[in-house]
Amino acid sequence: MNSSISQIRMIRGTRGDLAASVLIAVFWLMAALGLAIFSTLFVVHADMEVVSDEKASFRAMQLAETGIAIAANANIKEYDPLLQQNPVTDPGLMEYFDFGDNEGFSVKIRNESGWLNPNQALLRGDRALLEGIFNFWGMELSEAQEVVSALVDWVDADDITSAAPEGAEADWYEDNGIGDGNYPFNRAFYEVEEMKFVRGMELVAAYKPNWRDYFTVRSEGPVDVNEASPEIIALAAETEIEWVEDFIVHRDGVDEIKDTEDDLPFEDINAVLDQIQSPPDRRDIISRRFTTRGNTVRIESTGYFGDFKRQLVVVLRNRSSRPALLSREEIPIQ
Repeated sequence: MNSSISQIRMIRGTRGDLAASVLIAVFWLMAALGLAIFSTLFVVHADMEVVSDEKASFRAMQLAETGIAIAANANIKEYDPLLQQNPVTDPGLMEYFDFGDNEGFSVKIRNESGWLNPNQALLRGDRALLEGIFNFWGMELSEAQEVVSALVDWVDADDITSAAPEGAEADWYEDNGIGDGNYPFNRAFYEVEEMKFVRGMELVAAYKPNWRDYFTVRSEGPVDVNEASPEIIALAAETEIEWVEDFIVHRDGVDEIKDTEDDLPFEDINAVLDQIQSPPDRRDIISRRFTTRGNTVRIESTGYFGDFKRQLVVVLRNRSSRPALLSREEIPIQ
């Protein structure tokens, strides 16, 4: 009898221990399932945020593209209100576009001829222009001449140093271990950034760190006096910037703000050069550096959706007739 009771108690104890183990296992399983569900929700939430960000970024790019499409129309002027689409500040424009309150775009149209084209100077033998610019930036004239000689060697088609020992053909770059045997390119610059590879340009950068801001290779060549900054006009015209600033006041109209409806573009280059007192004895050379009607435009379009912004820059030639796309790139926004 006692033996039977002991066996029963043992069985009950074993069942109790088993039930407790099962209960503990259930608790662990519930904890694991909870952790798995939490992890899944976290990953899903993160993925949803990524997808949401990508959609917002894509929408900002769409809006930037819209700005490009509008600005490419030759009938759109630099001051046209269609270039600044912001339904919050100007809800009247909603009749043209179906925008949300947190999206829009802003576009700038600039004539690419407002900057200096190094190919124009180098391939047409106008060394004096670049030498004068580098000299104005603080370089000794002899230093400026050496750099310009190297620039000439970079764009000409031969292997003869233009002004030994100042120039730089293939042997100079090879002797100095620069360019892996492919310098110079012996062609015109395709990008302003290529200029930095030329012998001596590091010296230019030391005197003028933002030298790139003065050049373009997309224009037809001459500088447009109706678009260029006072400093660029003064450098190309070999005159004092004070005289150019007086001219700019007339060019930009009563409000003295460029790219507004009251701008007064000039049509006569010689009249402009007279007004800014460009040297008469060099007028033939200097006048060829300018134009009054550049035919290449730079369109900078920034689309935004909430906190997301995307910027596209397109350069078009012959926008008024048969436009040709010269370049298209996205510019990172800091």
